[in-house]
Amino acid sequence: MSFTLIAIGSALLASVANILARTLLRQVKAREILGINFLTMGATLVLLSPFFYFFKADLVSFALVVAIALIDTVANYFYFKTFEKTEASVATPLLSLAPAFAFLFGWLIIADVVNRQTYVLAFAIIALVVIFSADFKDFKNFKTSTLIPALVSSILFGLSAIPSKYLLSDLQAINAPTLYMFRAGFIALFSLLFFRFPINALSFSQFRTIFIRGLFVIGQWILLYYALTVGSVGVTITLANITPIFVFILGIVFLREKVMAKKIIAALLILFLSLII
Repeated sequence: MSFTLIAIGSALLASVANILARTLLRQVKAREILGINFLTMGATLVLLSPFFYFFKADLVSFALVVAIALIDTVANYFYFKTFEKTEASVATPLLSLAPAFAFLFGWLIIADVVNRQTYVLAFAIIALVVIFSADFKDFKNFKTSTLIPALVSSILFGLSAIPSKYLLSDLQAINAPTLYMFRAGFIALFSLLFFRFPINALSFSQFRTIFIRGLFVIGQWILLYYALTVGSVGVTITLANITPIFVFILGIVFLREKVMAKKIIAALLILFLSLII
């Protein structure tokens, strides 16, 4: 149960981060905030690192950390790019497919296999999340250019979970906050090398939003990595991707958005399946 709650907690924090990301991307482009976003998070964790740092450094573990950062640099770029090109109701269902790829890569690469009942429950959750988050009226605005960045992002996020699991659990070479600190730092570096880094183009309020969002993202990924340490790759990524449910709940509570009976039933069903998986 603790593993389940940790992964669900990751999804809850991710829902807040997603709302803040959408706000930012109405004002700036993905490549303009990618580097500063991760630089801010990396610097925050460096300041706190005396309290948590743990890394058994060798060639294999260091190569895996760099590989994770490279994969996630591209995944994050396409993640932000997807929200640039379309509304959340169109983008989110496509971005919610990452768990399916995590199951596939987990099975192919590290023989991470779960029982049949768990597969059924997990894919039921994935399907419900996709249906829940889709607004089929908005699909008339679907752009072909949305499909490629969304699918690339989902595939890469599913893939990066594999070396993360191997580092955290099999090798036990690093802990969750240290892995995210390195990941954020390397992504900031790669973004500086390959994308724009226009610090002067961002306003103080945008910097503040980036910093606040970064705190939620740090919490999201540290919880995700803790869950990966003890749980199945596919199940962990599935639970961490029920984010649209919490976006819906937060919208009702804080933004007084319209309550829809069908969505409430779907949300409760997803949460129930998530707790029993």
